[in-house]
Amino acid sequence: MTNKSIARHLALAADLVELSGGNAFRARAFAQAARAVERLDGPAEARIADGTITDVPGIGRGLAADLAEFVATGTTRAVTDLLEALPPGIPDVLRVKGLGVKKVRQLWQEAGVVSLDSLEAAALSGRLADLEGFGAKTVANLLAGVEQLRSYAGRAHLRDAWRDATAARDVLRAASIEAELAGEVRRQCNVVAHVELVAAGTLIDVSNALVAAGIAPRPDAGDDGAGDQAVRATLPIGLPLTVWLVAPDRFGRALWEHTGPAEHLAAVAARADADALAAAATEEAVYAAAGLSPIPPPLRDDDWLAEAAAGTLPVLLRTADLRGTVHNHTTASDGAHSLREMAEAARVRGLEYFGVCDHSQSLKIAHGLTPVELEAQIADVAALNAEQPGVRIFSGSEVDILADGSIDFADDLLARLDLVVASVHTGFSMSVDEATARVVRAVSNPHVDVLGHPTGRLLLRREGYPLDHEAVLDACAQHGVAVELNANPWRLDLDWTFVRAARARGLYVSINPDAHAMDGLDDVAWGVASAQKGGLTADGSLTSLDAEALAAWLSSRGR
Repeated sequence: MTNKSIARHLALAADLVELSGGNAFRARAFAQAARAVERLDGPAEARIADGTITDVPGIGRGLAADLAEFVATGTTRAVTDLLEALPPGIPDVLRVKGLGVKKVRQLWQEAGVVSLDSLEAAALSGRLADLEGFGAKTVANLLAGVEQLRSYAGRAHLRDAWRDATAARDVLRAASIEAELAGEVRRQCNVVAHVELVAAGTLIDVSNALVAAGIAPRPDAGDDGAGDQAVRATLPIGLPLTVWLVAPDRFGRALWEHTGPAEHLAAVAARADADALAAAATEEAVYAAAGLSPIPPPLRDDDWLAEAAAGTLPVLLRTADLRGTVHNHTTASDGAHSLREMAEAARVRGLEYFGVCDHSQSLKIAHGLTPVELEAQIADVAALNAEQPGVRIFSGSEVDILADGSIDFADDLLARLDLVVASVHTGFSMSVDEATARVVRAVSNPHVDVLGHPTGRLLLRREGYPLDHEAVLDACAQHGVAVELNANPWRLDLDWTFVRAARARGLYVSINPDAHAMDGLDDVAWGVASAQKGGLTADGSLTSLDAEALAAWLSSRGR
């Protein structure tokens, strides 16, 4: 439980108190506690456990009890009660881009807006024009925000879908039913709308196994039009589950068919010998009938047929190929654990090196480091390296790319760092040309080594800023800058669809967890899953270099 997640819950409580017209002092107390938790030098969870959280100014015994409840259960009675006191759709309205608490309350009280549907209806009817602060442009932006939120509904991040999908698969396997992942999860799509499994079992056996695990099948069992029966259910995460029931001797062929996507199936079938395809009982036999090497599931959303025909498919990067990580945060900015704790967590995971890249001074919301604080951290890194902790620490910074494309710290300070990750965190409303020029200027700075999360997107929360990716990748190639594939499952940015373009330019792709807590280091698995979709190999991964090779690469760039 990170400081950020605890602070987010407190901030939600503050918003809900204000929305419900509750005591302003109570709302302020929650908000101040949220800021205090975010600024703690160590993990709040530990202080909650040992009772010292009340030593933090603004957190008394009542709030401490709320925090203990949140750590134990993932929620608090205070927030549950507030949610029950509000129309159920109001929290959804609060998620619309451009709406803060005051505007949501205004919409509720003055226009009867209590859900996304009623917000849309009020905007389309012209009723919002009578409200102060809701001009034509604002209303148009709200409608776009509602549409965007609806496009996110019914989908989940790969990490969360994978958890429920593998749990359902393992339930079937525990009942001695052969089962495997299929569909979007097996193809490692960044976001998932539908979980599919293939199982060699009967409808009764599969249904009973799911019921025993608390997953109740729906009554709409049926087939896919091609003869495969299905058991359908809803997973705990809320995603629909379809378990395709197949005969054991057709398992491999059915797995290929239900992994998809349809375009891939059609393209392979079009190349295949009809008789050989009809007789194919395994995935390997299907591809052999088409004169192709088997195409791994992550690659099936893109066109790799020419490489499969030539036998030149890439040997995909594995998590085990990663030797270190270069973009991570500590309690010096907005992380939950200290530099020593984070470095030790990297060592325990078998990594050779750990890069600390706390935020820079302009990102005040994340407690970005001042030049003086960064100087102190550089000294701390040197001291820890002198202790030989078993993992080499690289001193760095995630430096903000400012609105004009300049970099947040002066060149002489950047030159003292081992590495620099440059990222955009603010100013998402630029045009494509403006945003592209901004990033191109940033990567032309000779001190920038890695372009961090290139679009700034948060999957299922906000779109990234618009970029001409080809121009940005060209600029990175011109200046020898690596491009990050941020492994946080909410980001997975650079998008996998641009990995091939990056590698075609000879760019390193840097798989970084952007870890803000020790367990965040494990997010590299999701970055690798996305990188595999783009065909990334170990020799194209910056963080697959060993410590000495990484240091040499950084040195070759003038460091």
